[in-house]
Amino acid sequence: MKRSNCFSLVFAFLFLISPLFSESIVFLHSNDTHGIYKSYKIKTDQGERWVGGMEACSHYINTIREKEDHVFYIDTGDIMTGTLAAELEYKGVTGGFMIEFLNGLNCDAWCFGNHEFDLGLENALGLSRLADFPTVMANIVYEKTGKPIPVKSSHIFHAGKLRVGVTAVMQEAFIVEVLKERIEELDVLPSVSTLRSKIPDLDKETDLIVVLYHGRFPDALKIAEKVQGIDILLVASECGRFEVINGTLIQSTFGHQKSLGYLKVEVENGRVKDYESQQIWLWDDGCLKPSPRIKALVEKVDEAIGLEYTKVIGRAARDHLKGKNSGENALGNWITDAMRWKTGSEIGFHNTGGIRNNIVAGPITKGDIFEVSPFRNTLVVFKLTGRQIKDLLEHDIEKGWDQLQVSGLSYSFCPKNTKPMGERIVDIDINGDNLVRDGRILYPDKVYTVVSNNYLISQAKDKYFGFPVKGYKDTGMLINQMLVGWLEEHKILDYEVEGRIRQIDR
Repeated sequence: MKRSNCFSLVFAFLFLISPLFSESIVFLHSNDTHGIYKSYKIKTDQGERWVGGMEACSHYINTIREKEDHVFYIDTGDIMTGTLAAELEYKGVTGGFMIEFLNGLNCDAWCFGNHEFDLGLENALGLSRLADFPTVMANIVYEKTGKPIPVKSSHIFHAGKLRVGVTAVMQEAFIVEVLKERIEELDVLPSVSTLRSKIPDLDKETDLIVVLYHGRFPDALKIAEKVQGIDILLVASECGRFEVINGTLIQSTFGHQKSLGYLKVEVENGRVKDYESQQIWLWDDGCLKPSPRIKALVEKVDEAIGLEYTKVIGRAARDHLKGKNSGENALGNWITDAMRWKTGSEIGFHNTGGIRNNIVAGPITKGDIFEVSPFRNTLVVFKLTGRQIKDLLEHDIEKGWDQLQVSGLSYSFCPKNTKPMGERIVDIDINGDNLVRDGRILYPDKVYTVVSNNYLISQAKDKYFGFPVKGYKDTGMLINQMLVGWLEEHKILDYEVEGRIRQIDR
C-alpha cells in the first residue's frame, strides 16, 4: 500500500512536469494564383523551365500529404483576375472554376483577396458559396451598418489533439485597389485593431493561432510587432520571404503558382517548439501524378475556353514585357497609343499595374490579349489643363509605384530624394510642343483631351493624380476588346522603350 502511494505520487509528479501533448503539423499555402491553371515557362539559372499549374499543385500537395500526418492547405487570396479561366462562368459564378480547383485540391481554408471583388461583392460571395471549405475574413464590413460581410471571421480545425484557430484580415489599401463602383457599399477595418480584438477570444479556444493576411509583407511584419498571440502569419505577398518577429512565424510564397509555402511546426503545450520553413517549387517538367479530379477539370477548362480565344489575331515582332511597377515599358507604350488611336485623344495614361502579362515574339491570340488586360476596364475620356498634367506627374513620382504609362507626351524628372515634390518635373513635351521647360509651366491653362481607364479615374484623387477628375465620359469600350481591334487592323506589334519617361540625375 505504501509502495503504491509512492508510485502514485511519482506518476503525478511526472505528469505535471511532462508535456500535456505534442503534435506536428504542416501548413501548405498559396497566394496570388490569378487564374493560373496550367504550367508556363520561366527563366532560371539552368535555362527555361515549366512551373505552376493545378496539376503540378495537386502532385506536390498529395506527395506531402502521403508523408505527413497533419497537413493543412490554405490559400490567402487573389485566385481571380489574370487568365481566361478566371473569367468563365461556373455554376452561376464568374471565376467559379478557380474555386472548383481549390475544392479538387482539398483546400482547408481561404480568405478573399482584393481581386476577388473585381466583379463586385455578390460575385465574391458566390465564390465563397461554391467552396467546400471555410472562407474567413474578419475586417471587411458594410459601410453603412459596420456589420461584417456574411463569411466566417474565424474557424477552428483539429489536428490530433491540437486545436488550430484561423482568422484573416484584408489590407487597408483594399479600398483603393478595387474599382470604387464595385465595393461602394463596403469598408475595411484596420488590421491591427481587428486582430487585437479577435485574437484574445480565439486564444482561449485554441492551441495555435494562424492569421491570413492579404497585403504587403512589410505590413505583415508590423502586424507581428503590434499584435500579441499570433503563432503563424501567412501573407499574400509575392516575395517568397520568411521572417520571425516576436515569436510569430511569417511566410509568403513567390505567387503565380511558382511555389507553395511549406511550414512545419512542432507544437508543445500550446507553443511552437520547433519549425521548418521552405518554398516548394511547382516544377512541371518531370513525371507528375495529379489527382484524376484535377486532371479532368483542367481538360474541362481548356474546352470551355474554346477555339475563339486561341484564334491568332496578330504577331509580335519581339518580346513585349510589362516591366516592373515603375518606369516606361513597351506594352505600356502600345496600350496608351492604342487608347489614343481609338478615341482621338491628345494624351493617354494607363497604370502599370493594369498590365498583367507579357507578350512573347510570335503569334498573338485573343487569349494572350486578355491575359495582358484581364480587367473589365473601359476607356474614359476627359480634359485636363497644363497645370493639372504637371501636378499629376509630380504626384506620380512622389507615389513611386504603379507608375503611369504615357502616350502623346514625354517628360523628364529628378528622383524624389533630390528635390521636393512640385519641383521634380523638369520638362514635358506634348506631341512635340513644350508644356514645361526647365521646371516652368509655359501653358498652365491650356486644355488637353486625355484618355485613361475607369479604374484609374475612380482612384484618381486617392492614388493616381492627387485630385479628382470631373466631367469625364466613360465610353463603355473594354480595353482588351480595343486592343484586339487594334491588332486585327495593324497585324504586327512592334514596340519598344523609347524614352517617354526619362530620369535625370541632378
